[in-house]
Amino acid sequence: MYYTQNSSVPTLNPTANIAVNRNRLKHYSGDTVYLKDNTHFEIELYNPKQLKVLAKIQINGQSVSGNGIILRPGERVFLERWIDTPQKFLFETYQVEDSNESRNAIAKNGKVTVEFYEEAIFLTSGTFSTSTTLLTDSPTWTTGTTFIPPYGGSTVNYCSMTSIGANTSVAGSLETGRVEKGESSNQLLVTDSTAFNYVCNSRVELRILPESQKPVEVKEIRNYCTECGTRMKAKSWKFCPSCGTRI
Repeated sequence: MYYTQNSSVPTLNPTANIAVNRNRLKHYSGDTVYLKDNTHFEIELYNPKQLKVLAKIQINGQSVSGNGIILRPGERVFLERWIDTPQKFLFETYQVEDSNESRNAIAKNGKVTVEFYEEAIFLTSGTFSTSTTLLTDSPTWTTGTTFIPPYGGSTVNYCSMTSIGANTSVAGSLETGRVEKGESSNQLLVTDSTAFNYVCNSRVELRILPESQKPVEVKEIRNYCTECGTRMKAKSWKFCPSCGTRI
């Protein structure tokens, strides 16, 4: 593969985050975020480069589409839907037995990987060329054709099955969660035939876990008097203000 690279192009890498209602979630232990059961979310993508980049997305360890999302220089988008079907990203939780076999089976649950490919500036051979997908709130600016999902229309066509006690905590059980297809999405996608390099330039790996597994932060821990139960609101207190018990 041969291509020219403009030395003035910033070396900053594109970013990917998980957001709810366009509010980015806090990361814990690196790139882990926590969601409640039955929560719709978005994948926030940002391109700080002076070139277009192609974002290829994997969810639950599998590629979501042969297409990707094209980000123009400086563009930030909140992708709320699966690329090939007009349905929102939905995080659902369920219970499994707490065993090595089950932990191995759910190892890729909630895993979100985004690989970024730079636009090929000068092409001779070996470029990544495909009918890629461009996200836009209003497609009128482009001459590209409107993206039509294989299943057609905007009706949600999927089977929802509920297991008995699916979210009931059981001794020896473990709560896990997967990204599934949720409500119908009106987010528009259009096509673009820009060519991109074969080689992935950068990668972001995220993990969505059930909120029940969220670690307790120090600021969330409340201390109470062991004698009368009064909440201790200041670390400087030496005695309980209600009963006088030494803390």
